Amino acid sequence: MKALFAQNQLDTQRPLATESVKRAVVSTARDSWEVYFSRLFPATGSVGTGVQILAVSHTGIKLLRMVKGGREAGGQLQVLRTYSFADILFVTIPSQNMLEFNLASEKVILFSARAHQVKTLVDDFILELKKDSDYVVAVRNFLPEDPALLAFHKGDIIHLQPLEPPRMGYSAGCVVRKKVVYLEDLRRRGPDFGWRFGTIHGRVGRFPSELVQPAAAPDFLQLPAEPGRGRAAAVAAAVASTAAAREVGRRREGPPVRAGSPDRAEDGLTLPPYTMLEFAQKYFRDPQRRPQDGLRLKSKEGRESRTLEDMLCFTKTPLQESLIELSDSSLNKMATDMFLAVMRFMGDAPLKGQSELDVLYTLLKLCGDHEVMRDECYCQVVKQITDNTSTKQDSCQRGWRLLYIVAAYHSCSEVLQPHLVRFLQDVSRTPGLPFQGIAKACEQNVQKTLRFGGRVELPSSMELRAMLAGRSSKRQLFLLPGGLERHLKIKTCTVALDVVEEICAEMALTRPEAFSEYVIFVVTNRGQHVCPLSRCAYILDVASEMEQVDGGYMLCFRRVLWDQPLKFDNELYVTMHYNQVLPDYLKGLFSSVPASRPSDQQSQQVSKLALLQHRAKDHSYLPSVREVQDYIPAQLYRTMAGSAWLNLVGQHRQQTQALSPHQARAQFLELQQRGRAGPLHPCRQPERPQLPQHRDPWPGAVSSGGCARGEPAQCPG
Repeated sequence: MKALFAQNQLDTQRPLATESVKRAVVSTARDSWEVYFSRLFPATGSVGTGVQILAVSHTGIKLLRMVKGGREAGGQLQVLRTYSFADILFVTIPSQNMLEFNLASEKVILFSARAHQVKTLVDDFILELKKDSDYVVAVRNFLPEDPALLAFHKGDIIHLQPLEPPRMGYSAGCVVRKKVVYLEDLRRRGPDFGWRFGTIHGRVGRFPSELVQPAAAPDFLQLPAEPGRGRAAAVAAAVASTAAAREVGRRREGPPVRAGSPDRAEDGLTLPPYTMLEFAQKYFRDPQRRPQDGLRLKSKEGRESRTLEDMLCFTKTPLQESLIELSDSSLNKMATDMFLAVMRFMGDAPLKGQSELDVLYTLLKLCGDHEVMRDECYCQVVKQITDNTSTKQDSCQRGWRLLYIVAAYHSCSEVLQPHLVRFLQDVSRTPGLPFQGIAKACEQNVQKTLRFGGRVELPSSMELRAMLAGRSSKRQLFLLPGGLERHLKIKTCTVALDVVEEICAEMALTRPEAFSEYVIFVVTNRGQHVCPLSRCAYILDVASEMEQVDGGYMLCFRRVLWDQPLKFDNELYVTMHYNQVLPDYLKGLFSSVPASRPSDQQSQQVSKLALLQHRAKDHSYLPSVREVQDYIPAQLYRTMAGSAWLNLVGQHRQQTQALSPHQARAQFLELQQRGRAGPLHPCRQPERPQLPQHRDPWPGAVSSGGCARGEPAQCPG
């Protein structure tokens, strides 16, 4: 903004400006000032999130809190998390003052006295953005076997495509439910038989309309647009090569043919499907134009396969040009620098004053800054570990370690992915071959990165030394309610969802709908800052980031949704839920306080719950008046004398005497669930707890959801 004012010579002495300058000032303020053009609503999130204000603007919603400013007496607003309208599928109000924002891969739950106003405003924005949008979002998975249909997963954004006109004398159509559907009718806005036509990740096809709903145009789809270059060239740069660009239309146009290489069509060589050799045949540079790689054979027979094999084998000399036929000369120079970094990391070229970490950072940064170079990087590393004849004893091993690291950080394209996976599977499953274990680990990293987006925080020198030494995991402490500890084995690509599934498995929970009710939180500043992690967040990324901020951070596991009924056959499950529910019960969050004296039925239940708490501590004696007071919510305890409560508690002693502590906890939870006649959750939003003396940062408050931590990983659909 200051630069704009200076450019147009605006100040307090000369405040006048033209209409165009005024529009530029307003536009700059809208785009750069985070909350200036927002409507603010009082709101709170789940326990420990710190959300105090919800801001709604033309771009989306922001979760804010007030912090003390350096100069401002009243403080200033800090943005905790931002969601664009492209991320929001729809908004509901499940109960009074409760807002549920349904995103593609998560839910955000907030509480506001102006929930209805917020929903109306957000709905208006989303509806306006959807009016002229050519995009839809998948609400369910669609994985057909027919290759002519478009496969996708829930949360995927699909770009609707115009239907191609048929050839002269032909009608385009398809058979749907034993009826002929003419695509021309659809194009003329005729009866829609429930099918749409669209594209995602370079694939095109039909799909059922009932599985999608309109969506705002995503703000992350940006193709490079260079002056003087057409759309085809932009697409080619986006997928790293002109040959790969042809793959986008492969299903409509037939198999790709390499331009300028007529011999290939004449040879008619058929390679096994999804091998790296087949990928090289389609997308590598013409080997006949690469005298520095491969043998120049006079015999036409076998010429192509021999030279392609040489291009995929180890070389002692640096490359002079990229392996993949890139469409930009600057990218070609980048590819040669990348290959030199690969050689240096493997020990086949001198470091020249750099450390291994410097070389690795350079390589990962190149892939991070230039997505088009990722396939090239994978191909270069595969080349150097294939038939490795280096004089350096550990060259091949270091190459595999490099592939393991790259696969943890950056995904390859969907074009390369089946070829790369086939290569790794061939190594890991062929008896007698070396590096079978790390090949399997590389395959797992590739699949994880494709699903979750890849690591973000660069590895520390300690982590890099551990990986080079063959140690790819560490023990990480996770805290459960009540101070329960679990030390889990965390690998390079372990995400929060993996931790949730592992702890749930220990509690005998195996259904995906059960996993969605639990969240990992990161706790810093001695419990003052509690942030839920995205299910796609990489644990080692979180640990690396937190160690720079607060060495005393904790990772905690808690239940945040209570749709599934409780079960009582697993001791860890019962103990964990008892420890989380008990403090909220004692705060009165599960009880409606009577105006005067509680009813006899309520008094009996409260007194029995008190004795079950006593038995859960493995105490067999009758509790004292002071102990009974600790077992009953303060609002209820004040309605009767302490001696009266003690008498009521004593009436249940015979029933609970034979119970084990585990049985007492289970019966406590069962009574709570039965008393609420539905899913167990507090009757109002819990307050932020204070950090107790034990290591659990919550005394057990039950949350109904919250915002998810966006970094270090964004979750794809």
